[in-house]
Amino acid sequence: MTKNITLLILIFIISSCSAQENLKDFYYPFSNKTETKVYKYVDKNDSTKIEYWKVTSNPKTNELKTVSYDSDFNIYNTFDEFITENGAELTAYSDFEMNDKGERKEIKAKVIDKDVYKWNGDKEYIYSVKYVNKYGRFDFKKKRAESGIENITVNGKEYEAVKFRDDYIILALDHDVEQRFYQDAFYVKDIGMIKYKRKIPIQHELIELELAEILSESEFEKIKASR
Repeated sequence: MTKNITLLILIFIISSCSAQENLKDFYYPFSNKTETKVYKYVDKNDSTKIEYWKVTSNPKTNELKTVSYDSDFNIYNTFDEFITENGAELTAYSDFEMNDKGERKEIKAKVIDKDVYKWNGDKEYIYSVKYVNKYGRFDFKKKRAESGIENITVNGKEYEAVKFRDDYIILALDHDVEQRFYQDAFYVKDIGMIKYKRKIPIQHELIELELAEILSESEFEKIKASR
């Protein structure tokens, strides 16, 4: 009887480890060479709100770099990650703002906490940064909690997705102001993030950003050049 119980416990542990490792398959994929894909996301409730995330994966260095553009093809954020055996860790973070001359200025942040995405069973984790822009000093924190697997429909197609609840906290240190908001993010195998639903208290509408298509880098550059 004791042997049977021990065997069942071992099977449960092995099964749990396998399930945890499978979360890696839901993150942005790596091929056997450096590759750039551009994810075009469109707000389900307002098709004029478009974002382009240019994601470059480098399997030799285990690095993932994301450059985010708005609908006018202006860079608004860069996000660098290092892929480890346990997950994706933040290595560099920058926002961009307009200066007095109308030029886009890079605001480099200092990384404090680095856990972006985990596939080893951690249910909650955090990444956070500190930065200074023209409005003063800011602390930015994102806490992620896994919510489980569920089926979702995006653009008429059904997917099995892992769901996360992301809680954001932004502290404006020089103004003693705190802003909090949350989003539900959905990741699909061999794709990465396919959708998020975000609710910001000061805004009345719900933002539902969905993946419309994945472009090659050359396709993206052609679209950008035509604008």
